[in-house]
Amino acid sequence: MKKLLLIAAFALVAAADFFAIDFNLTFDEGLSYAQVTRIEKLEDRSNFVRENMMAGAYFSMQTHGLPDFNFQLDISAYYPFYQAFNGMKQKTKNIINYAFDGYLGTYYVYDKIKYVNITASIGMHYMYQLTDEWHMHYLGLGVTTGIELPVSPGWTIVNRNYFSYDNANLGKNKTIQPFRASYQYHINLGVRYSRKVRNSYSYIGGDQ
Repeated sequence: MKKLLLIAAFALVAAADFFAIDFNLTFDEGLSYAQVTRIEKLEDRSNFVRENMMAGAYFSMQTHGLPDFNFQLDISAYYPFYQAFNGMKQKTKNIINYAFDGYLGTYYVYDKIKYVNITASIGMHYMYQLTDEWHMHYLGLGVTTGIELPVSPGWTIVNRNYFSYDNANLGKNKTIQPFRASYQYHINLGVRYSRKVRNSYSYIGGDQ
């Protein structure tokens, strides 16, 4: 997956050179936490609420210098370490449960505050999750917000948090185990280094 992202990045850079656009890419990666909630509606009793807490890692790519909008792509992989049913902890039946997550959206950076950048984004979210019950596919709308701390001109600590509201009834799941609603919350914490996209202000190295 990472090789495909790098190939796509090189293609974007080549296209930018062809059209004389001042275009750059940045990459960050680190640790990630996710909480997934699925609500199963029932007519004759209280709804079933299933939750998964997962830990993993993420990789992110951002564009810089495009004429109208810049984009970010986040890819994550998770292992569920805790699951609950209607608030009660449940024992995992399948020890090889896992999840892969993707987010693609336009993003904005507010950099008017020295030494702290505020980021925001809106886009599309997709997750595949293997649970004890089924192979789950989620597709929906996501929003992100976060902060970036410029440690040095090239190094940045990145925090990104996003919330998504998803349709969890894709494929056979809509007839086998349909859910009324599903939503997720993710926290990413990582680092970024860039030689071309430099921090105007930084804690180490002074102002540029």
